[in-house]
Amino acid sequence: MVLLLAACSSLKYNSTTGPKMVVSADHTPFYHNGPLQVKGPDLFFSKGDKVDVLLKEIGYSFVRTHDGQNGYVANEALTSAIPVQSALPSQSTKAPQANPSPAPKPTTTPSAIKTSPATTNAPAIPGFRY
Repeated sequence: MVLLLAACSSLKYNSTTGPKMVVSADHTPFYHNGPLQVKGPDLFFSKGDKVDVLLKEIGYSFVRTHDGQNGYVANEALTSAIPVQSALPSQSTKAPQANPSPAPKPTTTPSAIKTSPATTNAPAIPGFRY
């Protein structure tokens, strides 16, 4: 069981396939020798700085900066660098319709349940109350 937990506690990437991340908060601490080292952070990231994740551990990730420095940054300070695309297709990708049919017009039907002015907030289905 201990070996299983130890194996699941980190994800290792190589320098070319690791996720590209962006720092999500200003004044984010960066540590060369390990998270929360005694002497304090070696430098601070600004919001929008980009890093490559080399090793993701519980709480912190070992990253490489754009100028080649390696060190640790808190996981909650990182977000994905890949923009999230909408699940809905854009208007330009829809195939044109030859003759679009007109939308059906809604018809109104008289309500089977009459409400008095005192029960205008009452549910439409008798017997159900919220």
